[in-house]
Amino acid sequence: MPSTTRRTALGAVAGFVGGIAGCTGLRDEESFPIQQSWQAGIRDPSSVATTAAGQLLAGSHSPFRERPIVAGLDPRTGETTWSVTVAKGEKSPLGVGEGRAYAISKAETMVAVDAATGEPVWRRRLAPIDAADPGVVEFAPIPLGDRIMVPISGTEDDVPDRLVGVARSDGETLFTHDLPASLSGAPGATSDGVVAPLVDGRVLFLDRTGAVGWTRDIGAPLSAVGTADGTAYLGAATEELLALETATGSVAWDSSLANTVFARPLVTDDRVYVGGADYTLRAFDPDSGRQLWRDDLGNAVTHGPMQVGDRLVTLVGGTHHIRGSSGTIPFSPTALYVHEQDGTRVRKIRFDGKRFDGGSIEWAQATGETVYLGQTYGLTRVAPEAITDA
Repeated sequence: MPSTTRRTALGAVAGFVGGIAGCTGLRDEESFPIQQSWQAGIRDPSSVATTAAGQLLAGSHSPFRERPIVAGLDPRTGETTWSVTVAKGEKSPLGVGEGRAYAISKAETMVAVDAATGEPVWRRRLAPIDAADPGVVEFAPIPLGDRIMVPISGTEDDVPDRLVGVARSDGETLFTHDLPASLSGAPGATSDGVVAPLVDGRVLFLDRTGAVGWTRDIGAPLSAVGTADGTAYLGAATEELLALETATGSVAWDSSLANTVFARPLVTDDRVYVGGADYTLRAFDPDSGRQLWRDDLGNAVTHGPMQVGDRLVTLVGGTHHIRGSSGTIPFSPTALYVHEQDGTRVRKIRFDGKRFDGGSIEWAQATGETVYLGQTYGLTRVAPEAITDA
């Protein structure tokens, strides 16, 4: 297991940097090890998303009432153009689809807002979720046509684990499906339902009406699910990458890893990429499961890989919450890798050993052609040339 020293120290020191949206990230440029476009003072940012119209959205996990559950940002400067708040309570990442953003809060509230203006579309009560377990709002709502699939699942026994289907139009509950165990990772969406991984080693397909299509027992906790073209890809603590046919749950192929997987596999037209807790980034043939290449990294992969143009971006290290009995584990060092799709490593950026405006790096996420870094007290937009010209 990794040491806790550097990461723990960084997590404790970062002072809040408020009101710095639009400062273009130049205040501490020399000490920040990758080029920034800007840094915004969003406390405990949850995720980012870009709509088809180019609107940039961000949310915040922060439990404080004044922190946005959804905010619209100017993509050029990071300035907040509008924000939506709810009562006090930790908040989920954002689900975005067809011009709307969705999020839930431990304040037992779900909101739908117009992604361009921030105008509320509807707001509804979603009880019970206000309990001690913070993981209950860990996963983003999943837009699925005329409905939204809402994962509500902690890792303790104080909240019923369930998937709730609500109408896109008005938030009315269409069904509630109780899960037999907690989710072990984020479900993956298909055209007609979701593939949900569970901590007890089972994975199930729930269709858009709330009916279970199939259940398969893998025998060990599973990662978040990547889906494409009728196949779901997920890592398992059995040290395998699995390809399941979403119509039947049958195993199309499995390929060996050397540890479990924390992050969602990336599926492209001709590759499946997966980063493991075994400090390795791998690429597989999506038809046969044959491993095409691997690169040994400096730590466990906690976010990514993500496709950014013709390159891959992967974050290793950081504090990672593992569902089940393991809890939160700090992995050190924290570093961002950039690869060509053929496995050639073109850049490595280490984030440990420095103090940043906005605090330590908590996650990396790509939306469109841009990479964002979530920090303890800030959100950083990485300059595109830092990836494309690496």
